[in-house]
Amino acid sequence: MPTRLIVSAPATGKTNASIDDIRAILEKYPLAKIRVIVPDRLQASYFRRRLSARGGSIGVYVGTFNDLYKNILEKSGGYVPVASNALLHRIVQDVVDTTSLVHYAPLRTQPGFILALKDAFAELKRALIYPEAFIESSKGASLAQQELALLYAAYQTKLRGMGWADFEGLSWLAVAALEESPNLMDNSMQLLVVDGFDSFIGTQRRIMQLLESSTNLFVTLPGNTISPSRTAHRRFIRTYSTLQKVLSLELREEKSTPFLPTEIAHVEAHLFESSPASMIKPVQPFLLELRSPAEEAREALRWIKSLVIRNAIPLEECAIFAPNLDQYRPHLRSAVREFELPAHFTQSDSLTSSPTITALLHLLNLPKHNFRTNALFKVLRSPYFSFGLPLEAIDSLEQISHLGMVVEGREQWNEIWERLSSTDTSSSFDLDDERTLKNIPHGKAIQALQTHLDNFFQMITPPEGVRSQTEWTRWLEDLLTDLQFHENSTGEQDEIALEGFREVFRALVMSESIVGARVVDYQQYLSDLQNTLAGSALSEPSAPGASLLIGNIREARGLRFKAVAILGLSEGLFPSVERPDPFLPESLREELGLDSRLEREQGSLFYQAVTRSDTHLLMTRPYLSEDGESWEPSPYWNAVASLFEKDTAIQKIRPDDLRSLADAASTHELLFWAVRRKGLPQNYANLESRWQQLQHARDVIHARRAKRADGSNEGQIHDLHVELAKRFAPEKIWSASRLETYGTCPQMFYVKTVLDLETTAPPSLELDIAQMGSILHKVLEEVYRTADNPGDVDSVLTRLPEIAKAVFATAPQDFGFRPSELWELEQDQYLAMLETTIVALADTSESWTPMAYEQAFGILDTPPLEIELDGEKVLLRGLIDRIDQNAEGSLRVVDYKTGSTHLTKEDLIHGRRLQLPLYALAVKEALKLGQPVEGLYWKIRAAEAGSLKLSTFKSDTGEGIEGAAQTAKEHLIRILKGVRTGDFPPVPPKGGCPEYCPAAQWCWRYQKAGW
Repeated sequence: MPTRLIVSAPATGKTNASIDDIRAILEKYPLAKIRVIVPDRLQASYFRRRLSARGGSIGVYVGTFNDLYKNILEKSGGYVPVASNALLHRIVQDVVDTTSLVHYAPLRTQPGFILALKDAFAELKRALIYPEAFIESSKGASLAQQELALLYAAYQTKLRGMGWADFEGLSWLAVAALEESPNLMDNSMQLLVVDGFDSFIGTQRRIMQLLESSTNLFVTLPGNTISPSRTAHRRFIRTYSTLQKVLSLELREEKSTPFLPTEIAHVEAHLFESSPASMIKPVQPFLLELRSPAEEAREALRWIKSLVIRNAIPLEECAIFAPNLDQYRPHLRSAVREFELPAHFTQSDSLTSSPTITALLHLLNLPKHNFRTNALFKVLRSPYFSFGLPLEAIDSLEQISHLGMVVEGREQWNEIWERLSSTDTSSSFDLDDERTLKNIPHGKAIQALQTHLDNFFQMITPPEGVRSQTEWTRWLEDLLTDLQFHENSTGEQDEIALEGFREVFRALVMSESIVGARVVDYQQYLSDLQNTLAGSALSEPSAPGASLLIGNIREARGLRFKAVAILGLSEGLFPSVERPDPFLPESLREELGLDSRLEREQGSLFYQAVTRSDTHLLMTRPYLSEDGESWEPSPYWNAVASLFEKDTAIQKIRPDDLRSLADAASTHELLFWAVRRKGLPQNYANLESRWQQLQHARDVIHARRAKRADGSNEGQIHDLHVELAKRFAPEKIWSASRLETYGTCPQMFYVKTVLDLETTAPPSLELDIAQMGSILHKVLEEVYRTADNPGDVDSVLTRLPEIAKAVFATAPQDFGFRPSELWELEQDQYLAMLETTIVALADTSESWTPMAYEQAFGILDTPPLEIELDGEKVLLRGLIDRIDQNAEGSLRVVDYKTGSTHLTKEDLIHGRRLQLPLYALAVKEALKLGQPVEGLYWKIRAAEAGSLKLSTFKSDTGEGIEGAAQTAKEHLIRILKGVRTGDFPPVPPKGGCPEYCPAAQWCWRYQKAGW
């Protein structure tokens, strides 16, 4: 009997017509068997609701083509089990492993290769392309096509040999069953309705063709045949032409006017029409331009919530569709939670997107990537695992890894343990910013840390050799039990992810019981596990009651709602950029009859999407790209806008636009908008406490935006002056570098000294500034100390190679680092640098002879420098690099600097460099060595003196050494007062902030510069 085909525009009653037909048959034959086929479960649920609203659905089965295939196979007695995704992954993997490949050989172990093959096989099967035909057509073709055909045939042979099928294989079996028994489905159903489709794949067309003689077939299709050239209907006309070739059609073309609001009906009638349509004026703008996809998501959800509350539209009658749900899902999820809107996403995230599974994969990849240090500490600090390591121990291990340059591998850790264990103590004296090494554990103190880390390595290092997947899975289960992984995963999302993870475990084990043992090494097992997890979906948490539908724009077909929002109508988002398939190129697609990847008629999809709403329609687009450039609208956006009077349909909403508080979709948003309006109306008294908090935050922001740092929000913590005065009492011995920290920036002193925070940086192959400075200082000290005549440059240079070699040899142990491959080269560079700097220093020291080196004061048993200031004795300590003497017995203080900046007179005047005059005072008053008449900073790497010379210093306080000392004393008074009263404003120094400041990552006044 002929197939009845209804072709009409959207919202003209095609589904109603099919329901009328169903009701007519049921009224005449109450026990009639009727089946309805729709594209997916979503539409099945929608069809059932509409059928129930028209008087019940008893005797009517609503499902998909897959359900029909299963029914046919059950009827034939030939039903076979359907393989899970994990089992199919294993089968494809086995096929790839056992097939001789040349072109695809390099891709065998690539994670995405198996998934790409699965997709290609599925598309071939949906198009009813049999392996034999594919192999035949591939003779003489490219090597890539021949190998793809071989893989496809081997895959299908494997499935048949096991007695299993994939989802697409059910359609093949159903087709074969009907071809073998054409009368199989006679009297099985009195009516078969196929509704909601705009195209059909090969297996679907063949099934309808085979069932046409057995039942009353009723098919609906959007569009019309009167205007076959219309762009919006091109996809439907192509489908109609295809159906004409395989079915005996009885065409019924509905010419009813769509039941759509005026604006939507106008779009439906004229979209993509070449002839200009008369423009109309919408009731209000419905094309909204927002700054970004995140703003689009918020605006669409705000619009939906407004309709639900103000227009009493049921939430389940609302939907949001986006062309790329992966891009919009994070923004939509965030706004859904904030706006408290129950929502159902039609597409789930991958299981690997779960934080729980991400943490697990980080753990399992550690051995594979040789325990890279950054990844190692991410795992050690993860809340999902219980390693039995105290937080303080993890902090110490991380500090050791930075200073010891541990980049990866147990071998590097063993090297640093060996070096640290050979030293009992490490210097913790605060010398200066170039020589103050961090106090890390040494000697016996490292034994517990080493034991902890060795136990960790032993625990998670997989066994060597190969094992079956089942054995590897058992090992992993035992490991996760020991780490209390399941007990630590307590959140609702964690539990959902764990259930998916257990399913993957079960599938891996089951695949071996079906296919046979897969014996692999750990790396291959991990790759298999990751690929299986990537192909598994993270289930949506069950949401009781009505919920908003959020889906891909392709899923809008066949559904109807009261309110629909369509996102992403900017260039490149929709229509999306079409690219050829690397496995099934366009030439092969044309030969096999597959749909083209370059002519997907996205315009027809858009046409259907904009006609899904019976009442309200919203379309949005982002107008700025991520880099801040203008983002052009989609041609589809322009096509809709051209149908309406200029500037009546489009509205641009900028982030700075003032919004009505009544339109806020959450209290958070309401308060944010109220801040923008600089006031909260009295009718929101229930938010007064939160409003006060925001006002306080506003005061903080205003203070931090002020040109001058001042007030309690800018580092003034006077409430702590009692505690600070006790902690920094007169008996405290200060270092010059600690005082310079305050002089450079009081906030840096607060963070570094009061809070005792330190900067951390990823492990590097290069020495840090403190390690380099300490090494260079030590070489210079020893070479001058041991030279026969330290005042003779040749005598010093003669000693340099031997001394440098000795210092370099013990430097890793002395300064706690692991020599990298660059260490040998660096030694040569340092030696050349030291030769140059010794010669240059000699040229500026004609009348000076070194007499003392590394002179300590205030350290261990040496007396500190005492300075009388306002009736208080200020105590200072330090280590003077070098003291020179001339023929008259006068002294010169030399302080080595590895860096080259901030060594000027202005740095002393502003309190950023106090070391030189304080050291000169120490030489005279603490060490009693004589009267200094000169002092300078020597730049080791630049081989020159800094511009500050104590003998030529001039300022408002005086000249020479005395003037410099008086300047330093005035800064001491200011600094001590500021420290003890809690005055720590962030004041970036001239030239910018030092990169080693611990507050650099968050300070609102940070100015990057070189130090």
